[in-house]
Amino acid sequence: MNSTSIESAIAEWAAILGESGIVAADAADFRASTIGTSRSVPAVLRPDKQEQVPAVLQIAQRWHVAIYPVSTGNNWGYGSANPVEHNCVILDLSRLNRISDFDPEMGVVTIEPGVTQGALRQFLDNHEGDYLVPVTGAGPTCSVLGNALERGYGITPITDHFAAVTKIEAVLPDGTLYRTQLSELGCEEVDGLFKWGLGPYLDGLFSQGNFGVVVSITIALAPVPETVTAFFFSTKDDAKLEALVPTVRAVLRALGGSVVAINLLNSQRMLSMMTPFPQEQAVDGVLPAHEVEGLANRYGVPAWSGVGAIYGSREVARAVRRTLRRLLGPVTDRLIFINRRKVRAARTIARVLPSRLATRITSMANTLSGALEIMHGRPNDVALALAYWRSGTLPAPGQPKNPARDGCGLIWFAPLVPIRGKDVRRYIKMIERICPLYGINPLITLTTVNDRCFDSTVPLLFDRRDADATARAKDCYRALCEAGQKEGFLPYRLNIDAMDILNAGDSAFSKFAGQLKAAVDPNSILAPGRYVPRTKQSEVL
Repeated sequence: MNSTSIESAIAEWAAILGESGIVAADAADFRASTIGTSRSVPAVLRPDKQEQVPAVLQIAQRWHVAIYPVSTGNNWGYGSANPVEHNCVILDLSRLNRISDFDPEMGVVTIEPGVTQGALRQFLDNHEGDYLVPVTGAGPTCSVLGNALERGYGITPITDHFAAVTKIEAVLPDGTLYRTQLSELGCEEVDGLFKWGLGPYLDGLFSQGNFGVVVSITIALAPVPETVTAFFFSTKDDAKLEALVPTVRAVLRALGGSVVAINLLNSQRMLSMMTPFPQEQAVDGVLPAHEVEGLANRYGVPAWSGVGAIYGSREVARAVRRTLRRLLGPVTDRLIFINRRKVRAARTIARVLPSRLATRITSMANTLSGALEIMHGRPNDVALALAYWRSGTLPAPGQPKNPARDGCGLIWFAPLVPIRGKDVRRYIKMIERICPLYGINPLITLTTVNDRCFDSTVPLLFDRRDADATARAKDCYRALCEAGQKEGFLPYRLNIDAMDILNAGDSAFSKFAGQLKAAVDPNSILAPGRYVPRTKQSEVL
């Protein structure tokens, strides 16, 4: 690709998209990322109609210019809007933000890439949509479609967000519109009600792939239950972890449908939510064990904390609480249940207490309220504060958090871990051994994605203004991946600097994926390097 090709392509794109549809090269808002990586970007294209996307790709093919699609670009901790490779033109789909075909009876809705968690919540509220948004901790400004295609997950009843996708429409690299077989045969409605369609299941190619630009998905929504009750539990004794882990599995198996996901958090992860980072106590950026213990004692933080939610009728919720007490009681020191009514009561009580105690209770109530709203399918940015623990400048009150723009240093290491006590202990030891070597505090969360497997999220937090700290954080990620591969704990998704992990030499998987990619995108113009390694034309099937 040369400058003449870029200039020629941009001239043609301008005729289609108009002046507002093209952003200047190397636009700062698109190049910022929390992982400290910035790619060279010749231009940013911003279509406002689905119909413009095929022409955009056809022009890219004609001039052999690489295109990198993003939904909103708010992919915190994984590269934000940056491409995998340099010199890709970003295709920003955030202006494609229509919501259509909402069926309040069936609970399905069709959305475009620019539809955020917050926008879907507002739409459902305005249309009496008694359903939960598939929320994440990434905040209201993040794309629902983008998260689903990356196989994101949450704590609401449909935990696996790609599992909720029933239908996909995408533009292939040559500009052809891809629709599933049932829709092509005229059965669009039933296609949106049944995920697997008819014939080979090809929609999966667009999940963590680069086979097309997804311009809309239909998703199934979980209905709002009669009650939502959060439960919190903890153990002060780290030695109980091996007993706690299989108990979590037992809870999910006994109460599946009512309790759909559980988070386990270590003491350092809890402290990151309760106190500013104590820089003066850190040694080479890491809090020594005695400092962690002192802070934990001061704030009453146990070795392990857990959180989950009960969804169901009042009668079901009462029965679930009894079962949780029976199962969790022997392996925990504390188990409490919280709902919106109790949070309101705590705020009322705080008004008549001494100022210091009132402040503490109010702060706790605000945190609990934020967590409860997420469990109710209402997005907020409470969890996003984590990104600012080591660096970044919080925006003014009322302004949305944007960790990439605000200077935060964050790389997510998100490996899969069996829900088995000995494996979790082996995993914890790996994290606690490697992270401090690179100036990273081991903040660990384990989230159930089913009753067999955790996804663990470890935020590698660093000072992004410090080049050495940034380099160490990247080295830490690599070290974790290398150790994790040996131990059996690899991530379920990768950041833009780590795609080479999938280049597994002569593996049948990599070869087959590469052959499929080369067959539909012989010029490699669509998101080159993203999850699928490049394949030579001579190797195409």
